[in-house]
Amino acid sequence: MIIGALGDLGGHYVLAVYGTLLASWVILGRILHKLLPGYSPELIVEIPPYRMPSFRDIFLKLWFRIKGFLIEAIPLVLVGVFVANLLSASAFMGTISNFLSPLFRGLLGLPPETAGPILLGFLRKDIAVGMLLPMGLNPGQMVVAVVTLAMTFPCIATFIVLWRELGLKDMLRSVGIMLLAALTAGGVLNALFALAS
Repeated sequence: MIIGALGDLGGHYVLAVYGTLLASWVILGRILHKLLPGYSPELIVEIPPYRMPSFRDIFLKLWFRIKGFLIEAIPLVLVGVFVANLLSASAFMGTISNFLSPLFRGLLGLPPETAGPILLGFLRKDIAVGMLLPMGLNPGQMVVAVVTLAMTFPCIATFIVLWRELGLKDMLRSVGIMLLAALTAGGVLNALFALAS
């Protein structure tokens, strides 16, 4: 996604995105470590001797993985694609874009139309990037948009997994932290690009 969106603009923009993501995760990790201290017990695991697995075991494990994917992931992906197409074809995305215009224009320095693709990135990142490319954003805006997109969860299936594993309350906390981190990184980048120009 990053190279596809920024590769034609120059390698330094791609490096700016990767550098921002690395710095964001290090800073966020330190903050969360201070706010949510935990205990990391030492783990000693005895490694059994390696053996060549049987073809039957490999086939069974492969079958269970494929079956699980087909039963759980395919419906979610199809629903995500349907919702993304429905939202992009309806006037609803225009309404959301207008509502979020102050946030996108003020904090991120992006035109209001970018709200639609970035919000659709919650469902499908590839659709979001495909919608951003023809908007004629300048390189700084494209870096801000890509960083903001990259720092959000990859797809709707992630929300379902988090809900199932953590529960609704902790999933909403995770979403809040994700949105705060993505908007903060995008806002800082926008301010840096504004200072540089």
